[in-house]
Amino acid sequence: MSSQTLKKFFDPNSIIPPILFMLFDYIGVVVAEHVAFFLRNRLDFWENAHYYYADPYIYIWVPLLFLIALRNSRSYDRMKPIVEIMRGIFVSVFYGWAASIILIYFLKAGNQTSRLFIILFGLAVLMGVCVIRYAVLKFMKCRQLFVEPVTVIGAGLTAERLLKFYREDLGYRYEIVGFIDDHPVSEILPAEYPILGGFCDAKKIIREKKTGTVIIAAPGISKEQLQDLINDIQPHVKNISFIPDLIGTPMAGVDAAVLFSEKILILNVRNNLASPYNKFIKRIFDLFCTVTGGILISPFLLIIAILVAFENRGKVIFAHRRVGKGGKHFSCYKFQTMVPNAEDKLEKYLAANPDAKREWEESFKLTNDPRVTKLGNFLRRTSLDELPQLFNVLKGEMSLVGPRPIIDEEIERYEENIREYYMVLPGITGMWQVSGRSDTTYPERVAMDTWYVRNWSIWIDLMYLFKTVKAVFTGKGAY
Repeated sequence: MSSQTLKKFFDPNSIIPPILFMLFDYIGVVVAEHVAFFLRNRLDFWENAHYYYADPYIYIWVPLLFLIALRNSRSYDRMKPIVEIMRGIFVSVFYGWAASIILIYFLKAGNQTSRLFIILFGLAVLMGVCVIRYAVLKFMKCRQLFVEPVTVIGAGLTAERLLKFYREDLGYRYEIVGFIDDHPVSEILPAEYPILGGFCDAKKIIREKKTGTVIIAAPGISKEQLQDLINDIQPHVKNISFIPDLIGTPMAGVDAAVLFSEKILILNVRNNLASPYNKFIKRIFDLFCTVTGGILISPFLLIIAILVAFENRGKVIFAHRRVGKGGKHFSCYKFQTMVPNAEDKLEKYLAANPDAKREWEESFKLTNDPRVTKLGNFLRRTSLDELPQLFNVLKGEMSLVGPRPIIDEEIERYEENIREYYMVLPGITGMWQVSGRSDTTYPERVAMDTWYVRNWSIWIDLMYLFKTVKAVFTGKGAY
């Protein structure tokens, strides 16, 4: 058997990662079982009992149920966005947890039943598998382990955005071999990667480079040219991905159906926010996270409140009039970060500084705001000044994740996109806050808010909450 044939059947870049993921998932489940045993037995205040079940269930049968569930959700398949990976893990862990309950109870695997253990085990295995998978993906990404060579057809702005996503998302470990394009529009890509040739040379180039994955990032080409490209290169690669001319269309949760006899592809797009069930889930999610998170950080909130009160002579909370869902106004709470005569000081500062006036008129923010106190500057750069908005969430005026709350003067900036803003509650955090925040232009902010509303899902909320923690610690773009 030749080396090429052997590589075809045994490609370490595609075989080893799934095995590693399964191994670490197994470790995560077993560790979660022992953590749940430990916590259950230590938290047992009402009866002096020791809960356990037999070793074959701990080390074989229960982990096997979770591995089967994870495999069925395609958690070990090809590379995909980290949010999709985590969504698959959430669903798989739930099914594995339910199956393990049935196994333990009906086969009487344990010496006694325990609701507390079942709850602790479910939480521990979810946290364990997610944290371990994230750590493994982070390590592989940083070390560039098990990368997949990729050839990209198209070297325009779409390819730039695609490459930016692949670099930042932990779910992808792509090594770009080069780009194929007749007339590259991008000025960035040719400076970093080789332009291998034009569209007509695609088949020859891909055969020479022997890349198993090809991505067609040229949504502007004609249907006939796209079909010719796919027909030419498909026999020589394992995977072909292409970006259709649907950029900007809400595609989250899209379902695809193929009418084989007519060779027609149908895309079904759902309006997630039109579902009462989804609205209910989002509200419950907000309340649960706000209450539990608020309790955990309450000592920290108290310390900040005391420091703010000391600096501002007793004034702790500032309520600012903002526009909410349906165009209704509400008082948006923040820690007091400005001097008492803030408006007068702003007016004088803008009158004396034309550049600052232009910045204010463009974004309603100032890089160097003279109204902000020393402590307020720190709170703003870390976004800690927005923590009192948790009370807005409890009152139902805001959500944890959503479009940033705006003032009346900003409504006209949204133009026709204001209808999307009015559909949802504004959020403490969101796409804008974790994407550079004040470093972005106003039209970019509007585009981000609009995209979020059109593509909302609970998984996107989870992703942005996670990214918010990173943005707060780095302080990037906040002032």
